[in-house]
Amino acid sequence: MKLSWEEHGQVALVIGSGEFAADSEGNFRRTISERFDNGARSVVLDLANVTLADSTALECLLWLSEETARVGGALRLVAPQHAVREALRLTRLADRFECAESVELAARSLR
Repeated sequence: MKLSWEEHGQVALVIGSGEFAADSEGNFRRTISERFDNGARSVVLDLANVTLADSTALECLLWLSEETARVGGALRLVAPQHAVREALRLTRLADRFECAESVELAARSLR
């Protein structure tokens, strides 16, 4: 998965595209850890262009949820596509994540 990001004070916007699979884990965790090191407490994860999420991706999302809680922040997923939503539903993880339809709505929900 390709990642890009923007930092907005204590909120990091992380934008993913492509397949979120096992080969993405190291880069994902490193990118997120760097955002926390730079002062982020909350993460808005834009999944609008993520086409697949495997079990490693789900583990990464759980890790991210725990890390944001650990630093007193929050996690919002933005516009997860059908394949990602289905993976969350099938693993009964959908209720563990707050989703928003746009980055703007996700950011507003953090205020």
